[in-house]
Amino acid sequence: MTYQLIYSSDSSIPMQADDLEDLLEQARERNARRGITGALVYVDGVFLQILEGEAATIKALMAKIAIDLRHEAVTVLQEGEVPAPRFSDWTMAYVGATPEQVADWLCMPGTTPVPDLFDGMRRDASQVTNVAQSVLSVLSADRADPASGPQGRA
Repeated sequence: MTYQLIYSSDSSIPMQADDLEDLLEQARERNARRGITGALVYVDGVFLQILEGEAATIKALMAKIAIDLRHEAVTVLQEGEVPAPRFSDWTMAYVGATPEQVADWLCMPGTTPVPDLFDGMRRDASQVTNVAQSVLSVLSADRADPASGPQGRA
């Protein structure tokens, strides 16, 4: 079985495109060595990350993320064994979502403030599952349509 962990955190510094590219490049290299797969969503200063792999490896990585100075208010939204990895095609995919897109994934009004979107996920695990499925759908659609942009780069 695969261990999956989904967390959110606030970025301690505003992330520019170059900052995100550097972060993703490092994550992809390290994840490939450790057998970790997953996806990162960044929206208005908030990270949502899905990590999959061996339980001990994922927990060790999460411990490092929790003390990483780029993150504040790190919150594990969901974790546990899953029958099979859902993000096995990506060492670390990236989805640069808009607040409206995340609100749509959560079936909330598009005007919902980002903090409220993430508070909803913290209170309701089914919303976390819905968001993970939506991220996977975006990545799968991007893979099917290479002209759609850099969202799913592994």
